Amino acid sequence: MNKYINCINYIISQNNKDSLHLINIYNRLRKWGCSEDICYAGLFYSLEDRETVKKLIGKKAESLYFSSSKESKILSLAIKLNKPFINVIDNYFDQYSILESYYYFRDIVPWRFIGSGADNTRWRKFKYDLNFKNKIELKFKKETESILKNSNYFDILKPERVYASASPYGTVNLPHKDYEGTDGLTIMYYLNESWNLDFGGETVFYNEQNDEIQKSVIPKPGRVLFFDGNITHVARDTVRNFNDLRMVLTFKYEINI
Repeated sequence: MNKYINCINYIISQNNKDSLHLINIYNRLRKWGCSEDICYAGLFYSLEDRETVKKLIGKKAESLYFSSSKESKILSLAIKLNKPFINVIDNYFDQYSILESYYYFRDIVPWRFIGSGADNTRWRKFKYDLNFKNKIELKFKKETESILKNSNYFDILKPERVYASASPYGTVNLPHKDYEGTDGLTIMYYLNESWNLDFGGETVFYNEQNDEIQKSVIPKPGRVLFFDGNITHVARDTVRNFNDLRMVLTFKYEINI
């Protein structure tokens, strides 16, 4: 406890405008059950006087942020998730792949219709749970793993759910978090072969207070959405004259430390 108090007092003494940000990173790492060294490395990751930091938290903890170890990846992810993380990747697939995926999910997969208008806890939409027996499904799995490996987080995440969902006009979509009380990352692929701004159907992300929109993402063909599953979001309804299904493919990963 004395070590923690000494560290907090030092941060306050520096008049650091990011003090609360640093404390939140420390608390997130504690929630994940990380070692003391990783937690203190998060608390001091942005401070410039590294010699003083080393004296306060020890050489091992001070060096973690600059290493390529698993602990460093955990630290990096905690830092990233402490600010709104919504990453849009455009033009990820070529036109052939876009059309191939569109027709596969629209015309071939065995959609199930779930939910009912009388039950507010279940959304009315079409859903398909992937089994990865088809080459297109396997391709999406490979691309998802590639995105996670390029982000450096692949080996600290565990696959939780993979499914496609489809919504015609009139579908009920409710604001939600993909993860509640825990942390996780979501990768979402937009599957339609074309999209017009007039169709609506954007993915809307709320701010932390759920009283403002912080980002709105159009479901463009070939677009991938990589985001913090703890952010409240919702798929807006499409307009009446949208004569198709709004289709997305979702991969959800839990933090696995």
